[in-house]
Amino acid sequence: MRRTCARVASAALLGVLLLAAGASAQESVRVGVYKDGRYTVERVPMETYVARVLAGEAARESPPAALEALAIVIRTYATTNLGRHTAAGFDLCDQTHCQVMRTATPTTERAALATAGKVLLYHGEPATVYYSASCGGRTEKPSNVWPGAEDPPYLPSQDDDGCGGTPQWSTELRITDLQRALRAAGFSGTLKNVTVAARNESGRASRIALDGLTPSFISGQDLRAAIGRTLGWQYLQSAAFELKRSGDAFRFEGHGAGHGVGMCVIGSAKLAVAGETSTQILARYFPGTVIG
Repeated sequence: MRRTCARVASAALLGVLLLAAGASAQESVRVGVYKDGRYTVERVPMETYVARVLAGEAARESPPAALEALAIVIRTYATTNLGRHTAAGFDLCDQTHCQVMRTATPTTERAALATAGKVLLYHGEPATVYYSASCGGRTEKPSNVWPGAEDPPYLPSQDDDGCGGTPQWSTELRITDLQRALRAAGFSGTLKNVTVAARNESGRASRIALDGLTPSFISGQDLRAAIGRTLGWQYLQSAAFELKRSGDAFRFEGHGAGHGVGMCVIGSAKLAVAGETSTQILARYFPGTVIG
């Protein structure tokens, strides 16, 4: 009962403070909540949405500065991507395709309130922003992940001393499992070998040769997606990896988690522990933008 009362009181305080901050009842997000194989639409006030996404996307025990920086990025992403799922009848989904939304906590509610209404601006307009769990020590530029995407100056590929290259990971996949994942992604033939043919300026595998398959090449990011969708996302956590063959299996050793574009969530948490403010963290990951 105490927990229930505390939650009700917290929700009531959130509503009062949002009104005090000038938030309108019309400022809401239509969220597609995925459950039991289908989406149901939930209309969520913007600042409540930010608090709930923080609960789903932030690193555990993140300091306030890191949470506030991520809150501003989450709100900016929501602002520039409203209507992403218009054809399905909502704005954003609650999955990794958009932003993961969970039950808010008092800590995430405080971060949302502390930054209420704030977004990142570039030349007076909301910036196109991204973030990932960990860049692994160097961020990536958008076009290396999504071919044809614009590469604004505030989303460079740059070294990041925040995350320190963590997490480091390794995995081994049998050639039969790799072939199954690649066939599910539309490739045909019999896989004979897999090698890294090229890397981009961030050091990530940008072109993978697939001996025996058609097409015979795939990008590192697309290989990660193909393996993730069929075998599980825990295997190839990023495109920053080394690849060696061992008999009928391939060993991947890498670092980082996610696409690596924009803000590094683990890095921002470590920077906050070191004493950086949310403004300083955002200036690192989105140089040239301003908070407005």
